[in-house]
Amino acid sequence: MRRLAGLLALGALTLGGLLAAPLAAQSTPKVRNAPDFADVVKEYRKQRVQGTDGCCAFSAPVFDKTVSFRVFDTFEPVYEAQNDRQMILEFVPQGATVEDWSRMITLSAFKGAGAAPVSTADMQQRFFNTGKGCEVANLSRTIASGRLGDGTEYNLSSNGCGSTAAGGYPGAQSGRGEQFIALLLRDEQNIVVLQYAERGEGFAHDRPPITDDMVPAIMSRFRSIAFCRDKAATGDCSIAFGTP
Repeated sequence: MRRLAGLLALGALTLGGLLAAPLAAQSTPKVRNAPDFADVVKEYRKQRVQGTDGCCAFSAPVFDKTVSFRVFDTFEPVYEAQNDRQMILEFVPQGATVEDWSRMITLSAFKGAGAAPVSTADMQQRFFNTGKGCEVANLSRTIASGRLGDGTEYNLSSNGCGSTAAGGYPGAQSGRGEQFIALLLRDEQNIVVLQYAERGEGFAHDRPPITDDMVPAIMSRFRSIAFCRDKAATGDCSIAFGTP
């Protein structure tokens, strides 16, 4: 893990005992780094030069569903790790790396976690309301929640750490502030989390750089976010956030 948000998301479920299979039972992860995404990056950059309004559409199978959203600005995939029970995919702006990022998009998924006997609100707290890796009190609060037409539950939250502790996660820089907006999607079996993160100057936990009223506009940049059983996204399995 190269950032606080990814560390929290991947660690919380395992430590919280929510995963059906113990960590030792999981297969060795398959890893892809920036050079492995060369063809995808080339296509994204081509579309952006052409001024394609739909740039850049992302879609991928995640367990028994397809996840899709728009990759905005100059974000490009640079890192992926997955096994039979968990996956994480990271995007950073063109020219940035997973070590020196100031903004990052992360997609992560957890097989079997959706069936855990806890509410989605409680799950959001287990994922993100932890001070691990923080020098000061963290923030974690729900912005919106509900249920899609196909029964998928969602929880949109604002989370972060006003001052990251050195050693809080690999590559952590002491005193840097990190905030991430997380959309947690939960069906009867699995969990998928789409996150947008920013890292910069430290901040007081009650004065984050991304205020609650800014969150819908940020999420609207993903356009329609789909978590569907087939590639034909519909309103039953899609969600979109507009500007306030």
